[in-house]
Amino acid sequence: MIYLLDANVFIQAKNLHYGMDFCPAFWEFIDQETSKTTAGSISFVYDELVHGDDTLADWIQEKKDTANFLSCDDEETQLKYIEIVNYVNSSRFGQAHIERFLAGADPWLIAKASVMEATLVTHEVKAVGSNIRKVKIPNICEAFGVAYINPFDMIRDLNGEFQLK
Repeated sequence: MIYLLDANVFIQAKNLHYGMDFCPAFWEFIDQETSKTTAGSISFVYDELVHGDDTLADWIQEKKDTANFLSCDDEETQLKYIEIVNYVNSSRFGQAHIERFLAGADPWLIAKASVMEATLVTHEVKAVGSNIRKVKIPNICEAFGVAYINPFDMIRDLNGEFQLK
């Protein structure tokens, strides 16, 4: 199984659960899984993360020319992206939320996951209710039959273990 990671996986790992200063095992785990091609992300996520002024941006910059961040230039991904754009634009989501969603990496990430039959990894949760205005990754994944999980389940699925020295 292939896992494609949303930007929020990296950001929340650095800021909350797996700070680079106290849990280098998480980052080694990500490197290990990307070298095995069981996990990765896309170039648009790279672009979102590399512009920060912090240790995450530095770590991401080191991955620039690696297989960690896949291109979305292939025709299949481009066509799936157009389907996602059309779906989101014809939905009941709020216009400002649509514009924000389409301006970022999320629709590309969903398109690439769909084409690769990969599982998308995100901290986002599905929006429920009759008056949904914000575009959420899980909602669009479900509309396109893309599997999604949170990062903790990905770590479990891949038998990740972070142990003290």
